[in-house]
Amino acid sequence: MIILRLHRVLILPVVALMLLWGGQAPASEPAVQSVTVTERGRDLLLSADVLLNLNNQLEDAVARGLPLYFSVEVEIRRPRWYWFDEVVLSSNQTWRIVYNPLTRQWRVHSGNLALPVGSLVEALSVVRHVRNWRIGDRDALSPDTRYEGRLRVRFDISQLSKPFQVNALNSSDWSLATPWTEFNVRLGKEVVPQPSSNAAPPAAQPGLPPPPVPPPYAVQPPGGPGAAPSAPMQSVPAQSPSAPIVPANGASAGGNGLALPGGSPHASPGGLGLTPPTESQ
Repeated sequence: MIILRLHRVLILPVVALMLLWGGQAPASEPAVQSVTVTERGRDLLLSADVLLNLNNQLEDAVARGLPLYFSVEVEIRRPRWYWFDEVVLSSNQTWRIVYNPLTRQWRVHSGNLALPVGSLVEALSVVRHVRNWRIGDRDALSPDTRYEGRLRVRFDISQLSKPFQVNALNSSDWSLATPWTEFNVRLGKEVVPQPSSNAAPPAAQPGLPPPPVPPPYAVQPPGGPGAAPSAPMQSVPAQSPSAPIVPANGASAGGNGLALPGGSPHASPGGLGLTPPTESQ
């Protein structure tokens, strides 16, 4: 009985440690959790959440001043049943995490940009949460067509110096990368703006009164636009569509005639014979 009790006392802690280690191991594996591709104007923007944790060897290396390089790679392909898939878009971006032991400052570099951060956790947060990364032009994808994409984030050993590259190739602790994660992309139909139609005002129909003309407007003098008027121009108020236009002397001219000052009627060619106001009037 004593031996059995000793076995139970020794076996239970071992089983508990094995279960604890087995439950945490899958969670610590690098993986891409979510990917989203959106449109903004003529640009395609990608946002992703990545589960990425450093091991003790990488944390010790970066604390000693060794820069760490992380690259995110994306590909978008068009499936083809008769041949290999066509890669229509591919892009990559690299982040460099640097710690200065003298000033105790952390920085994240991306191209020519440098972002100061307060700790290693904040520096890794830039890599773990990719936001609004421009991966290409919207014109590279056809609207209402299904595309297949894949994404991964990895520790880029090729950016290290040669001595560290040899050490990294011989050690599995430096092999930190997420597997390729696939996702689908489908853009909506592109909306083409219709040209604005500047429709002309409706012409007068036979047997119906002419359409109203907004004031002010001027009466064209006889002799054409270049002739000097015999009398000052007079503003004519807008007539109701139902009221016919009658010459001043009572005589009827062909069409709708207008009487000029002085009593001489003048038939308006082609409708009312009205001239729309210009900016100088």
